[in-house]
Amino acid sequence: MNEYKNYTIAGLTGGILLVYGFCFPNLSSDWSFFIISRIQASMDIMDSGQLLIASFAYIARNGIIYFLLYFGAVLLASSITKNTNSLVFQSIYTMITTGSVIVLNQIYQESAALAPHLISLGILLILQSYIPKQRHYFLTYSVILLFLLTAMQCLHLIPFLSGWTFGADDIAVSLKAADSFITEDQLFTTLFFVFFTIFFIIAVIFTLLVHLFNVQITTLKKYQLQEKELEETRFALTESKVYQEIHTLVHDLKTPLVSVNGLISLIGLKYEASDDSKLKDYLNRVDHSIQKMNDMISEILYENIKKEIGIEEFLRYVVSHLALDDQKIQLDINIAKNLPYIRINKIRFARAISNLLENAIISFQGKEGKIEIDVKQVNNDILFKIKDNGPGIQEDHLLEIWKEGFTTKDSSGIGLSFVKRVVENHQGRVSVTSTAGSHTQMEIFLPVLPQEGSLTK
Repeated sequence: MNEYKNYTIAGLTGGILLVYGFCFPNLSSDWSFFIISRIQASMDIMDSGQLLIASFAYIARNGIIYFLLYFGAVLLASSITKNTNSLVFQSIYTMITTGSVIVLNQIYQESAALAPHLISLGILLILQSYIPKQRHYFLTYSVILLFLLTAMQCLHLIPFLSGWTFGADDIAVSLKAADSFITEDQLFTTLFFVFFTIFFIIAVIFTLLVHLFNVQITTLKKYQLQEKELEETRFALTESKVYQEIHTLVHDLKTPLVSVNGLISLIGLKYEASDDSKLKDYLNRVDHSIQKMNDMISEILYENIKKEIGIEEFLRYVVSHLALDDQKIQLDINIAKNLPYIRINKIRFARAISNLLENAIISFQGKEGKIEIDVKQVNNDILFKIKDNGPGIQEDHLLEIWKEGFTTKDSSGIGLSFVKRVVENHQGRVSVTSTAGSHTQMEIFLPVLPQEGSLTK
């Protein structure tokens, strides 16, 4: 929509410039009278200085007229084709420009030839192909156009080019006639050839500088993108290595647990006939704790191990691992009634929820705050909604926070990417909405599976 609006504005501006270009000779009639009077004065007193003043005024006046026509034409052509790289654009631009010159000649009965304009258009289209099609395209084009038109107007005052239809309008013919009378064509031939060369070279060099600068910027962006991709790859490899090391370490924990479990069993057999009820209770509790640790290790090692658990029990487990004692934070938990059990990998899903809560806690930076956890069923999903009244997330970060390695704090940046991965492993989805300075709300949708038949209270 914005792009369409920009092209519409460009078209309207182009049309206005063309109309103003057609009206400019009338609006600058005093300018024309000044040029003619200077020509007459230079011939009366044989003063080449007066002639130069008149010639520079001619170049400036014609430069403005044709700048309005050429630039208006490029704006209008771009609004029609919406692509300045296409052959269609070049054709339409050429037709609008030459048509404008013809109309100008007809209105003011000028005898300006089309050949010089076709040469100017050819050079412009070549230079235009090197201009980066970016934000400041039209500004860059206008600068190049200004230098090139000034150079081409200088050619109209070089006497020996008259045979090639340069300088065929009445004022140009008068200026060259005065030069021939005063300096025998020596002044204009030398001076305006030098000026043409200078302005033409400036136009070419400026185009090349803009092109080379754009190439440098494009290359820099490409390197930055490659560097970012390398950083993400490096981070993924590091995370994978850390995960493998943790996986190995956790797996190795099973060996001493098996030994401890065996020893507890032996101790239980030895004191089986004992009447010490407390000792038996202790042994049973230790055996139960070891079995629980074994289950936890299995869930860590194998992501696909999922068990049914009540939502209240699950959230009690999550909250029990949060460090809230020294925090000025109010935690409210609201669980809808009659929710089905969820089937999850308890350890990994609890870690995901904990990451969201810890991010909220950290965002308060020791200040008072409130975190709300709401759980309810929405159609075929269980919705976990976690909302805090913290400082919020900047809008330009909302699309980046789920990427590997992204962080606005001094951390590894794996928190939210881990959350997303865990939720998706449970066939769920996670989203965030936030208003900077107001709140952040995380929503996790977990599908209700057919196996989930039990109900919580």
